[in-house]
Amino acid sequence: MQIVDPHTVDIDGKYYTARHILISVGGRPNLPDIPGIEYAIDSDAALDLPSIPEKIAIVGGGYIALEFAGIFNGLKSDVHVFIRQKKVLRGFDEEVRMLIRNFVSEQMSLRGIEFHTEETPQAIVKSSDGSLSLRTNEGTVDGFSHIINLIQVDEYSRTSVDSVWAVGDATDRVNLTPVALMEGGAFAKTVFGNEPTKPDYRFVSILYSIVGAICR
Repeated sequence: MQIVDPHTVDIDGKYYTARHILISVGGRPNLPDIPGIEYAIDSDAALDLPSIPEKIAIVGGGYIALEFAGIFNGLKSDVHVFIRQKKVLRGFDEEVRMLIRNFVSEQMSLRGIEFHTEETPQAIVKSSDGSLSLRTNEGTVDGFSHIINLIQVDEYSRTSVDSVWAVGDATDRVNLTPVALMEGGAFAKTVFGNEPTKPDYRFVSILYSIVGAICR
């Protein structure tokens, strides 16, 4: 399946049009339409690399992104994480942000992972030596051997294209099946019920608060 334009998808050569497109494909993300995106890889390809990256950029601040950041950091790669928000693990309430979000980013930073917050990728450039540069709204970082990209959505699950939405693992928020169902319900209310609804992660937050309290 390929998204041809904001209202059209190509499935095995057949074109289908709709007012809205919802991406809900588990852990198989759709890469954004920016110059040089063909040089990036998704989370599936990251599991099948022939060698350990020397320097890798990971676009996204959710569970999958941080999991990969930890893996490659453990393999001694130079890891840079780019997120549009100020903090990692979006979707949590203020209490859990204090307990978990800050703790996670601080501990990962201490291990050498560099976070680039409030930065949106705009282009990827491949140099003559094969290395990649990632240009964002804040500047350019050079020298990457690999760049992993995940779908970015706003608090209502809308992508950068107004008519294209995404829920579930592909957005790298809270990657649990019941949560994906809840996100789909919020999408349906927003788009078809004329009732703007944000996914509600409060119960997930409570669970992680309990886990955090136990682990302290």
